[in-house]
Amino acid sequence: MITVLFVFFGLIFIGVPIAYTIGLAGMWGLFLRGGPDFLSIVPTRLLAGMSDFILISIPLFILCSELLNRSGMTDKIINFALSIMGKYRGGLSHVNIGTSMLFAGLTGTAVTDTAAVGNILIPAMKDKGYGSGYSAAVTASSSVIGPIIPPSLIMIVYASMFAEVSVISMFAAGIVPGVVIGLSLLIVSSIVSIRRSYPMERKHSLREILSSFRKAIWALLTPVIILGAILSGLTTITEAGAIAALYALLVGTVVYRSLTLRDIKDSLINTVNLSGIVFFLLGAANILGWVVAYTGLTTILAEFFIGLTDSRIVILLMVNVLFLIVGMFLDIGPSVVILAPIVTPIMVRLGFDPLHFAMVMMVNVNIGNATPPMGMTLMVASQIARVPYEKAMLEVVPFLAAQIAGLMLISYIPEITLWVPRLLGLSWG
Repeated sequence: MITVLFVFFGLIFIGVPIAYTIGLAGMWGLFLRGGPDFLSIVPTRLLAGMSDFILISIPLFILCSELLNRSGMTDKIINFALSIMGKYRGGLSHVNIGTSMLFAGLTGTAVTDTAAVGNILIPAMKDKGYGSGYSAAVTASSSVIGPIIPPSLIMIVYASMFAEVSVISMFAAGIVPGVVIGLSLLIVSSIVSIRRSYPMERKHSLREILSSFRKAIWALLTPVIILGAILSGLTTITEAGAIAALYALLVGTVVYRSLTLRDIKDSLINTVNLSGIVFFLLGAANILGWVVAYTGLTTILAEFFIGLTDSRIVILLMVNVLFLIVGMFLDIGPSVVILAPIVTPIMVRLGFDPLHFAMVMMVNVNIGNATPPMGMTLMVASQIARVPYEKAMLEVVPFLAAQIAGLMLISYIPEITLWVPRLLGLSWG
């Protein structure tokens, strides 16, 4: 297994795309275990990683987000958030975070949220006197809320890999942790804005608030429709994805009349491209995962952890540190498909609740998405803000500290994660 790791990190070092890296490392592991004959199982493993029925929902949710983004929903959500939070010191900073919390139910991907919200709010914040680095940092750190608050594509991917948790239970479990992370960011935003005397926007009247809410209602109803249909048991995840895509199409063409045929065509093309990347990554990860299981690596690591300490607190802390370090260098998808097959069975074997641990991992790898040196959302936001990446890195530190504090609460108080699923009577499997 050591030579497999050398191959894996060697390919990453020379710049091979992550999906090819995972697949080639897995194939090398197969070759080492059984020679060329073992490579005959590669097509079977590749197909098995992509054939779970629930994965059909991924392109449907991607299509939904593409259509909503092109319908002008972002402007309406921002205006609604501004009418409520703009009156406070550093109003646009709070609006940025609040918009990401509201926008989370529309995309489920952090980088998409960064681009959609950042292209509008970062220039506005800079015009109002907010620092470029700060504008990028608050946008990048708030965008990680997207894949935590359902619907979330990475939750679908995770649930397809393990029978211990269902997508429905994960969607329910992500609601409160997403709010916890959002509130932690708002606290930092308030402190920094007061200390730097960032401007306040004008106070909106009740009529203006209601007017902005009325314009944004169609966008705000999207997560309500999706989650309501799923959590009530009226639809499966896949059916909810199809309903969401159809809803986005109708809202864009009939209600707002902003979607053109070109928009629809581009949305379909982007959906196919992104879905292809996700499915290929899952198939490649299944090859490597089979090698990990075949070599008994999870059992070895479980015994290693137990040998180091029998404290559940220390073990969970060690795993969190591992996730944060990996998240600094890998995007969310690769982090999950690489680490989950190795670490999740260990933690379940050690007695951790599978749903609670799943959500700890979701929150952790998403924080990594805004963490230097390779934070994807921070890179995108700094490019939009036209600010050196190093300056954005310094400004994001207080927000990362707040997110890690929220992560510790979620890690060591399982009820934060499990309260909503238990309230809804959802089983984990």
